Amino acid sequence: MEKRTFQIEVGSIRDADQRTVEATLSTTYPVRRYDGEEVLSHDPDAIDLTRAPLPLISAHNERSLPVGIVESLQVIGGKLRGLLRISKSQDRIWGDIQDGILRNLSIGYFIKEKKRTAKGYLVTKWQPYECSLVAAGADPAAGIGRSITTIIKKEKTTMDYNDILKAKKRAVDELTELAMTENLDDAATARFDELKGEIRTLDGRIEAIELAKAGKEDLAKRSGTFKPELEKKQDRTIRFEGGPAADRSYKGMFGEVRDADDAEMEKFKRVMIEGTGSAGGFSVPDPLAAQWLDESLQNEIIRPRATVWPMTSSTRTVPGWDGKDQSGGLLYGGFAMEFLAENAEGTAQDGKLRSITFKAHKGAIFCNISNELREDGQGFESQLEMAMKKSISLGLDYHFINGTGAGMPQGILQNPAKIEVAKESGQSADTVIFENAVNMFARMYPAGRSKAVWLANETTIPQLLTMSIAIGTGGSRVEVFKESNGQFTLLGRPLIFTPNLPVLGDAGDLVFVDLSQYAIGLRKDLRLEKSNIPGWTNDLMSYRVIVRVDGMGTWNTYISPRNGDSLSWCVTLAERAEG
Repeated sequence: MEKRTFQIEVGSIRDADQRTVEATLSTTYPVRRYDGEEVLSHDPDAIDLTRAPLPLISAHNERSLPVGIVESLQVIGGKLRGLLRISKSQDRIWGDIQDGILRNLSIGYFIKEKKRTAKGYLVTKWQPYECSLVAAGADPAAGIGRSITTIIKKEKTTMDYNDILKAKKRAVDELTELAMTENLDDAATARFDELKGEIRTLDGRIEAIELAKAGKEDLAKRSGTFKPELEKKQDRTIRFEGGPAADRSYKGMFGEVRDADDAEMEKFKRVMIEGTGSAGGFSVPDPLAAQWLDESLQNEIIRPRATVWPMTSSTRTVPGWDGKDQSGGLLYGGFAMEFLAENAEGTAQDGKLRSITFKAHKGAIFCNISNELREDGQGFESQLEMAMKKSISLGLDYHFINGTGAGMPQGILQNPAKIEVAKESGQSADTVIFENAVNMFARMYPAGRSKAVWLANETTIPQLLTMSIAIGTGGSRVEVFKESNGQFTLLGRPLIFTPNLPVLGDAGDLVFVDLSQYAIGLRKDLRLEKSNIPGWTNDLMSYRVIVRVDGMGTWNTYISPRNGDSLSWCVTLAERAEG
């Protein structure tokens, strides 16, 4: 959910008895985002107002009860305007609004559609979600009777320079108080982060006013020939919003699970047993979605070890390094150590940071349930959950390993940075020998050797169990594949068996991979659909869960080091079939 801030004017109070005040909720003023300037379209068909009236809350704290509502939403003159009605239980807030102390609002909204522009993007479809009272505003073009020029005209501004300084002092004082508090709860932590953003916004407004004032003074000195002396510098920084999830659980990625009331859960259970699937399916309640994703995580191989990025929209851009050629002594396309004489000037170096864009592909995970079990309903929900959890874990692992990247994740075996180690000269078909494992280990990039794991198809087990190192002609043999309490290792690194890899002898039946270099984008929403058509002849009901996900390796090619063979985060064993 995105947010914008704006101001209330004291003179816009419509009815003091009813506690209503007019406000401009949004304008077409461009707001800087991580990927460029965002402009909200205010064409009448661009704004979805189906959530109206909007709740009015405090500081985006969605856990607290609303302090009022925003009603009478309408687009007038390229602005979204509304009427704030403050609850009669909120005397302090209403008094602060009347006194001009509470002036700032922030609107939260979902982006549905957008298109690129020269400076960023234009949002062509969006939906307001809520409004919040906040400490400081940032949109100088929003608010009743305001324009972009009034921000630098003190006699016409609704929040002058001194007001901004006072607002910053209040925000800094509150931030200092929170910083000295031990064991902040979630609400206080969110408020702490919000205050930091408000202080940055206020600093920007102060700087804008001071620059405008300095420009006027300089213009007067130069008798109207003012030309700002600005040094143009190329900004090569690529900015990315947020970061990957350290905790890959549902709560760790998407926050607290939204509680579903008994009626919602009961309705969903009836849908599972009695309902007829619609074209769009049925939304899985958040508690069940969290449970299915979390318990599936325990049985997966790739997702628990990969770098996972939560997705709140259909796309997300994340960073990756470009330029793995180190043959000239350069790392990441441009970094190299140099030694400098006294007072010598160093050479500026640029790494090649590239962007990776996730697209939330729709993956369907299927399972069949007998109609007897479905109709009797005894333990049906638990049986369905068990089937779905197993289907999710197996399905995601399969596509993270084998996906082609066309309308689905790009699997590990399809990554362009993959290195395939050839079989040994004279090696028999359908075998795995010690030299194969040694050569694969040697082609892993240095930092990955302490993190990488082996993946293998179960059909390789007889070969691995008999793999050993011969000591001379008459000495004993040293086992390199070991088992302890059901845990397997090969050359000291964990080995995990999975049916999602090719069988013994085919290319990719044994893989050595640092899964931290595989990135996954995952959305939290799940959909459930059902049909009796696939299992009609066997009297089965078919269910499928729709999971929206993407995945790919973060390298665009393997490393070419200054000396030696190429290296990668993903090393596989080539085919060893007959012929």
